[in-house]
Amino acid sequence: MGEPQETPTDELKIINPQPTPEIVNNAESASKSIKPQPAESGSAALKQPRTKGGFIDESEDEDENDNGRAVVPGSALLNPEGAAISPPRSISRSPNNNITNKVETNKVEISSTPILGFAGVPPPSTATDDATAALAPSLYNGGTQAPNAQTATSTLTSVPQMQTRLPQDKVGIFEDRIAEDPRGDVEAWLGLIEEHRRRHKIDEARAVYERFFKVFPGAADQWAAYINMESELGEFTNVEKLLNTCLVLCPHVTLWKTYLDYIRRRNNLTTDETGNARRTIMQVYEFTLDHVGIDYGAGQIWLDYIQFVKSAPGTVGGNTWADQQKMDMLRKAYQRATAVPTPAIMEIWREYDKFERGLNKITGPKALQDRSPFYITAQAAHRQLDQFYRGIDRTTLPKLPPVQGFAGYEEYMAQVQLWNKWIGWEKSDQLFLAEKDAALFKKRIVYVYKHALMALRFWPQLWFDAAEWCLQNGLDTEGNQFLDDGLEANPESSLLAFRKANQIELFGDFEDGEAGSLRKGEAVRKPFDKVLDALYELANQTKKREETTLQRMKQQYADDGFGKDGESDDYEAEDDAGLAEKKQKQKQHEDALNAISQGFQEQMNTLKKAISYVWIALMRTMRRIQGKGRPDPQGGVPGFRAVFGQARKRGKLVSDVYVTSALIEHQCYQDPAATKIFDRGMKLFPDDEHFALEYIKHLIKQNDATNARAVFETVVSRLTQKPELVERSKALFQYFHQYESQYGELTQIVKLEKRMREYFPQDPQLQLFAERYSSPLFDPTQVRPIISPLTQTRPKIPAIMQTVEEPFPTGLQPQMPPKHLSPVLNSPRITPALLGVTNSPKRPFEDVDNELNQPRKLVRGESPLKGAAGRRLDAARARNQAPGSPAPLPNGINFLLSVLPSANSRDLPRLDPNVVIQALHLMDQARTMPQVPVNRAVPTPPVAGYWAPPPPQHLQHPPQHPPHHQGGYYGR
Repeated sequence: MGEPQETPTDELKIINPQPTPEIVNNAESASKSIKPQPAESGSAALKQPRTKGGFIDESEDEDENDNGRAVVPGSALLNPEGAAISPPRSISRSPNNNITNKVETNKVEISSTPILGFAGVPPPSTATDDATAALAPSLYNGGTQAPNAQTATSTLTSVPQMQTRLPQDKVGIFEDRIAEDPRGDVEAWLGLIEEHRRRHKIDEARAVYERFFKVFPGAADQWAAYINMESELGEFTNVEKLLNTCLVLCPHVTLWKTYLDYIRRRNNLTTDETGNARRTIMQVYEFTLDHVGIDYGAGQIWLDYIQFVKSAPGTVGGNTWADQQKMDMLRKAYQRATAVPTPAIMEIWREYDKFERGLNKITGPKALQDRSPFYITAQAAHRQLDQFYRGIDRTTLPKLPPVQGFAGYEEYMAQVQLWNKWIGWEKSDQLFLAEKDAALFKKRIVYVYKHALMALRFWPQLWFDAAEWCLQNGLDTEGNQFLDDGLEANPESSLLAFRKANQIELFGDFEDGEAGSLRKGEAVRKPFDKVLDALYELANQTKKREETTLQRMKQQYADDGFGKDGESDDYEAEDDAGLAEKKQKQKQHEDALNAISQGFQEQMNTLKKAISYVWIALMRTMRRIQGKGRPDPQGGVPGFRAVFGQARKRGKLVSDVYVTSALIEHQCYQDPAATKIFDRGMKLFPDDEHFALEYIKHLIKQNDATNARAVFETVVSRLTQKPELVERSKALFQYFHQYESQYGELTQIVKLEKRMREYFPQDPQLQLFAERYSSPLFDPTQVRPIISPLTQTRPKIPAIMQTVEEPFPTGLQPQMPPKHLSPVLNSPRITPALLGVTNSPKRPFEDVDNELNQPRKLVRGESPLKGAAGRRLDAARARNQAPGSPAPLPNGINFLLSVLPSANSRDLPRLDPNVVIQALHLMDQARTMPQVPVNRAVPTPPVAGYWAPPPPQHLQHPPQHPPHHQGGYYGR
């Protein structure tokens, strides 16, 4: 019952079954793991809202503005003059540097399944800090109580007193930066760890590592550094705990190489008399190759594995069972490695070739021939993968995606495109695994998704694509795990929350009846509640960041010699130029403050829209599951009305929430409460033209044109009073003009058009008049009836005829009769093959053979330069003449070259000359090449019809075969 339980995605083989801690991949959110949450202040029980007609009384509504926010004593807003300026990105939330102590108990939990080669490790302490508990908001389906809105807001939006950090307090500065930007400031995390290690504070470094892996669980390089630190200190128990934790979370080659190095270090083969160490290492190699052997960068692991098998006792090619066993293991390793596209595949194939031919020269080539298709396929895939691998940044330290238009956006999107191309290449099945080995085909795709998400952890679309592909291909466990991990990495992503809720709603197993709908509603609400909490928290942080930034700017302005009101603190006499300069600086300061406020306001508008549409999606979902419900269910089914009530209490909404709620009431239940919701929305959003338009449409649908005109006039009058808001009223004018044109009086239409011409003089009058009679299928200004087909429908002749000359097929060349031209017409001409193809529509001159139609020509006299003088002149001209260009190709060849595709347009495997040369070396040319007899003299063939005697005996040479000791031509 309830939400379906998920099973682990990977079962690890156990060698030494011992009780070990458990891996938990559902870490708390980043903010909870970094700083303690404020304790919930005691407050009186919430007053039950007063209702009228099934809805909360309007007097009980909380206004949309934040004027009710209480200011906490000690806040920086109460003492702006005394607040000191801290370095950039170092707002301290813990003056005594007690952040680390607060989170030291939030250890990364370890898997209950031991990794190969380990003994059991005791579980860590499960103690938790009460300060890290989050304040849960009141949700009707959640069974928790909501805090007072004003109390929660005042607690979260108070600006802390900024503390001054000394330059040598590097730990404090790093802590401040981490507290301010935990997911974006990766350098602060690494700098803090390095500072603790430099000071030999290992316990503090461990605490920071564990906080770091809460935010970046896929940072394989940092996991390896942490493991190496513990290994250098000789803390092997901690090493095994970390390996149990990170190996399944991070299928990264670097991390698994660290695991192999540790196992080989702990299992010494030199002193291995029983063979247990070799067996353990062999099993660990198999375990590693099962997980990361398909990686493009796993070539070195395959080479090390083959060398380890070679070092086993026994002789390859021997007759004992140990020799035969070693030979089989080595052959299996070679065959597995040569089927995986890696940069080391050619080297491994050469070794495999020597191995098979060294065992048996007869059966060896046959075995190589059987495995060559796999090798050729993998080699071709390696060349294609190398193109992706060169451009992709396979980092394990993800970055937040830059906003479009800012630095780094193009580079980030280029990486997204490259990863998507790699994933698409795997899905195209270039290794032909879909039919032969479907499990391996799916495994490779999931593996690439995991690696892409290590680098693009904060890109929700990729998490969605990975989950969607898994769910569509029968990998439900992996798909659900991708959704859960994606929500942990991106708690503000409404996309992933919607997909997770959709999955629970579709495939959740719940009983029928009211109890089942309640349980289903609770399960479906969890993703919505998580994203709402994250968005509200982000909105509060944005508000605090705005207040802090403005305070810093004001403090900086005061430090420049100005007081609160922009007056100079210098009471000396100032000339006019000095006063003008100060006024200019004051204006620049005010413009900077306004620009900062506008930037933060845009961020808040984006967050409000995201919050509102999450509430809208939740309302629609709960209507499907629980129906209408009540705003105050008191033990009953809450339905979508309860969700609407909760959204109004928490605030930060846009008008679309009220529009959606009203339309659901009207469309689904025909309830008159829809009009009440619109009325309430008009009081909260008096200048929102989109809300007013939806309200007008609703009133017209109710056949209430009188109130629709009243709403129109009220909103339009308010908007047109301010010149900067006139353009926003255009949508209202256009809709009402369309309505009046269809159902109103002509006088009303004329008056409305007059007002539109007054407010929007740039719009053409023709279009305004034509809109009276237009529809989506008809426009009177675009009607063009054909009255005279002769003059209106003449065919259009292009100015330039684009032609493609194609050669005649063989045997179909036109046979022209031979022409007997006069000597005058036999003068030298440029051949047609030397004339370039032009796009001129003019026809070429006809080659007329009639002497009468030829232009008149004058007969020249003989050249005066004849004899030796003429020859010397011709020789000088030939020496000075530049070398001519090569003769142009015939038209047929030019046409063929023009239609042939370029070599770069084909991405096909190319011939490897090394393989060809190797194959030629294997050929026995003495047997395969025919022996051609060499004759010293060749007799003259007889004339046809004439009998000739046979050639003399000395010209009849028998075939000359090379001696057997030479083996063929050129002594081979």
